Amino acid sequence: MSAFEQVREGGFSALDAALIDAFESIWPDSDKAALHVAALNSWAVGRGHSCFTPELLAEWPSSTEPGSRERAIRAWHEALRAGAWPQADFIGTAAGDSPIVVEGERAWLRRYWRYEREIEAALRERAIPFTTMPAAGEVAQALDALLPRADAEETDWQRVAAVTALRAPLTVICGGPGTGKTFTALRVLALIQQFAGCPLRMVLAAPTGKAAQRLAEAAQLGLQQLPLSEDQRAGLPSEAMTLHRLLGFHPQSVQPARDASHLLDLDVLVVDECSMVDLPLMAKLLRALKPECRLILLGDPDQLPAVENGAVLATLAAQNLRNEQSVESAQWLADTQAANVESGSGISALGARIVRLERPRRFGGDSGIARLVRAIRLGDAGQVFASLTDSEDIHWSEQPWRLDSAATRAALRESWQGLAAAGSPQEALDCLGRYRILCALREGPRGVAGLNQAVASALHGALAAQMFIAGRPILITSNQHALGLYNGDVGVLLGEHADAPLRAWFARRDGGVQALLPAQLPPHESAYAMTVHKAQGSEFDTVELVLPDEPHPLLTREWLYTAASRARTQLRIHASREVIAAALQQRTRRINGLRFD
Repeated sequence: MSAFEQVREGGFSALDAALIDAFESIWPDSDKAALHVAALNSWAVGRGHSCFTPELLAEWPSSTEPGSRERAIRAWHEALRAGAWPQADFIGTAAGDSPIVVEGERAWLRRYWRYEREIEAALRERAIPFTTMPAAGEVAQALDALLPRADAEETDWQRVAAVTALRAPLTVICGGPGTGKTFTALRVLALIQQFAGCPLRMVLAAPTGKAAQRLAEAAQLGLQQLPLSEDQRAGLPSEAMTLHRLLGFHPQSVQPARDASHLLDLDVLVVDECSMVDLPLMAKLLRALKPECRLILLGDPDQLPAVENGAVLATLAAQNLRNEQSVESAQWLADTQAANVESGSGISALGARIVRLERPRRFGGDSGIARLVRAIRLGDAGQVFASLTDSEDIHWSEQPWRLDSAATRAALRESWQGLAAAGSPQEALDCLGRYRILCALREGPRGVAGLNQAVASALHGALAAQMFIAGRPILITSNQHALGLYNGDVGVLLGEHADAPLRAWFARRDGGVQALLPAQLPPHESAYAMTVHKAQGSEFDTVELVLPDEPHPLLTREWLYTAASRARTQLRIHASREVIAAALQQRTRRINGLRFD
């Protein structure tokens, strides 16, 4: 029986099985246990990890079959748990060229081992402070103009982040929803430009099209609030692009046009929503940067990690969980009058480049949503349920959300009525940020497919069966560089005026609108409901959060945190106490071998 025929009998995918067949054809005398280990590495990557460790075997699907293959797998797994790796020509140490690298209790596909070592080396190098710094007094004066001290009794971590960015080519600004990461980054750019002495090439980027659009919108609004002259504002970036576009990826290639041999001509790069940047993409980005290019990473390490492999930001942020400072960094902060903070000798150069913003600014720090998000992050079930029951801006129902009820259908029509009734495409696009249904699953009555169908029926009745109908929000599901549309972009079907033919309208990066004929649309789906993963990088005035009826492996603390923090002013949660409690106890795991300490 071939590996492909064995797929359904175990936990391996067709891709994992193909690896077994490939290795067996190259090394025909290989031990079956060694081939199984090779496939386990591919299996781990498919589950979002960058390497395999025996602890992952706890996730292997259990089998009670009495066959010899099942007995052999159990024996192989017991040997791995005991630390005994099988021997084979394709398994070796990092010093060799074997496709499987084993170090201690971890094994990697060599490509992922290389990605991790490249990221470690590149970030450590960028964490080394500059040999010369601007005069502390001048920095203090500029800082007071850009970021006046908010509270003399409390450390202003935005000021700390801004001044920290002047010390080295790397700055990592972490923070929860609404803590002002983009606000701070713009002031960092203004400070860097002020002390550069010459115009700098600066770029804003994000991992997805939607995140890039939001970053551009925030930058354009934030630039107008900066106390700068028009000439000074003109020197700062107001547009943003995806990392794939920045690096020159093409649909037919996994390798970008920009790499170590074709470096990006940049002086400063800001990357937002870094929690969504996977391990391979981070490695390829760092390869393409000049050594002197300043890299500013923004993100929330407590959010869901990238769908693909690794959790680079979370691993990096773990190097400084308590906003501690090295002796040198603390002295620099004091000299520039940014803040007086305690120092510790145990903080590495890389740890000193990490600053966490702590005060929510999007919604009030005492709002129900803010309290809920904080409690979820800490895993405090008591505070989570207290926030759910005692907050004016949160409505929690333990009953399943019934779309066949008259009250629910009326509420849906009220929430979505602005789309079809919009007086212009721009007005309709503005409506898209007011309300959204978020869920965990793709299929089933509580999943994207079922909810989109049910909502369309509630809104449009018999017309819901039509593919193109006025007022239908749509979500692009693939990158289309030629059209300027990317996976995750959201638009709306609408006529430009009452008698005009239907068009698909999308917001452009420059603040305008873009129209496409329905026939021009790339792969897409309805966007009445979307998964929380797709909603990362987005915010909505009101979020309708619909959870499954039973606990599910996808429902984790990070998922719940990300979902709740998408709401600006109103959060409605439909879930039982049991499902919420189970999600708080379950963590999203991304095992990797990154070593920054």
